[in-house]
Amino acid sequence: MEHTDEETLTLMAIGEDPSPPDDEHVRTCERCARELDALRHVVSTMKGPVAEEDELLTPPADLWTSIGDELGLRRDETSAVDTGGEGPTGGEAPTVGESPTAGESPAVGDRPSPSAVRARRPRRLQRVSVALAACAALLGAAAGSTITWWVTRDDTTVSATDGRRLDSLQANSAGYARLTGGSGHRTLAITVKGLPRTSGYFEVWLMDRSHTKLVSMGVLGSDGRASLPVPSNIDLREYSVVDVSVQPYNGKPDHSGDSIVRGPYAG
Repeated sequence: MEHTDEETLTLMAIGEDPSPPDDEHVRTCERCARELDALRHVVSTMKGPVAEEDELLTPPADLWTSIGDELGLRRDETSAVDTGGEGPTGGEAPTVGESPTAGESPAVGDRPSPSAVRARRPRRLQRVSVALAACAALLGAAAGSTITWWVTRDDTTVSATDGRRLDSLQANSAGYARLTGGSGHRTLAITVKGLPRTSGYFEVWLMDRSHTKLVSMGVLGSDGRASLPVPSNIDLREYSVVDVSVQPYNGKPDHSGDSIVRGPYAG
């Protein structure tokens, strides 16, 4: 089986419409669906507010050496990128606000000549280039592990019984759905976390894959959960997608078009 490439999954995660073959594959391939869920979770997390407890971690001491090895740089080039507090000559930097004491004056020989200043510029540019290259390497090489870190650090605890994760259509919302039971006694269990504020209510729907045919199943509880009976005359081979929408109290039974989560359910 040929899986959907990472570029296509990334475009889907930020809202681009996929080609029909890619859309069909992701909906039927568990591996690609998990990767797309992870990417969408990263996108929604980046769009959401930053938590106060989130903080940057101090990198390990050998970080720059590892980056230099990855880029094939010489050791003297990586050592040029120094985060220490030493001055340009390797000694201690002068204290801010210090000035020569009475009777003292700076020695003329201590001042760098114009040629020395010009000689330092290529070295400084080299340091900047190494730093920029290292940042680029970090952003590129660490993309996969960063996604995994964002997903695994989610504080929300989700049980395996909650079902398959649905596509998040609004930032900070996550849905899970599972079909249980046999013929004549089928139940759709759905859980949605991170519900947006609304003056209306949340309705659960079953849809076909084209999202043009739909059946209302019931209302989501205030806790974001619902267990809804599925009528025996509904063909689940056709209605294989679950959707949760924000509905206004306007007396109209139609879908509002404002969906929170959507996707195939487990079971």
